Amino acid sequence: MLPHARDDAGTASVETLLLTVSGLTFGAVLCFLAIRGKAKFDAFVAGRPAPPFLPEVTIPWGTIGIAAGAIACGAMITVFVLASRAVSRECQAERCSRAVLEARHARVLEDLGAHIVEDPAGRRSLGELELLEALTEAQDARIGDDDHYYRAAVRTLEAQWKATAADRTPAHTA
Repeated sequence: MLPHARDDAGTASVETLLLTVSGLTFGAVLCFLAIRGKAKFDAFVAGRPAPPFLPEVTIPWGTIGIAAGAIACGAMITVFVLASRAVSRECQAERCSRAVLEARHARVLEDLGAHIVEDPAGRRSLGELELLEALTEAQDARIGDDDHYYRAAVRTLEAQWKATAADRTPAHTA
């Protein structure tokens, strides 16, 4: 490649590469024709029959075509299997992540239920309104499809539950 044929990033452009490849191909064809022309000229001077333009080669094209088709089919099947495994792993990871979020959500609900059962009179704390809002938000997020929103809602719910539970702990008297 010529230095002036490169773009600003220092890489050769597609047009430059195509011109280079086509120029090399054209040069190779010209060399082939020159060599074959010289062979015909030498045969003419010597008085012999001219050699065929292309050499006589018996190639089993049917076998080669079947082998190439089998390789192509095998490659496509391999790509399909690998892609489906990747999608399956991704779906399984999403289901597992969702299950972990639901378990964390359920644990907060169980802790809250146990606290209500233990203290039916229910001393009020300053954080209860935020806790109820966090509970509602987490339940709405659980119904939805957005795992990122659900994860954030569960995180908020856990933080509000910890803050509310800390406010409700009785003061120890000595």
